[in-house]
Amino acid sequence: MKKWVKWLIAIIVIVVLAGAIIVFLTMGKDTNTSKTSDNVEVTVKQGEMKINATAAGVVSAENQAAPNYDKLNLQVQMDELDIPNVKVGQEVKVNITALPDKAITGKVEKIAEQGQVQNGVSSFPVVISLDNVKDLKAGMTADASILVHEKANAIYLPIEAVQKDDNDKYYVMIPKKDKNGKTTKEKKFVETGLHNEDNIEITKGLAKGDKVILPSKKTSTLAGV
Repeated sequence: MKKWVKWLIAIIVIVVLAGAIIVFLTMGKDTNTSKTSDNVEVTVKQGEMKINATAAGVVSAENQAAPNYDKLNLQVQMDELDIPNVKVGQEVKVNITALPDKAITGKVEKIAEQGQVQNGVSSFPVVISLDNVKDLKAGMTADASILVHEKANAIYLPIEAVQKDDNDKYYVMIPKKDKNGKTTKEKKFVETGLHNEDNIEITKGLAKGDKVILPSKKTSTLAGV
């Protein structure tokens, strides 16, 4: 084989190897970047937390035996988990489906002593007196909201940020820089308090302004991760 052919083959091999190395390093950088960009961080906040018991129901005449349509009330089914916090006399905010711009208030008038079980879920009938029945008709549907807990200066964050491990301990994932300046995740155990559908109170383990990483779809399904 001629000498120049050997040199040509050597040059081609070197070029191919160099290209493969460049592609490999580029893929590695892209992978690291995607992992970092997938982390969604939220900030721990401090402020007022309100917990509401909500239920849906129907506007009805006060006396079903001899209906008086000048005296209407709202009858709702309250979940068994909320009923211990609902008391006679509590104020209620009512939203009538057919009258979305009408502000209506009321009070809890009566709470059933026995619940009703359907599909394995228990609920309790609650009667709510209405302060203003103008424009209301029996049979209209409505939503009721009762403020059952309120706390000022609570430390809280989105409820999806808090996870539970196999030992029923609550934790969050916080961002931490390693010695190379790369952001990694670190588990931190916390204690919780009040919560609603959106936020959860942190009573121990975090402070206002701390950063927390929201779990991805992959990690949120794995206990202890």
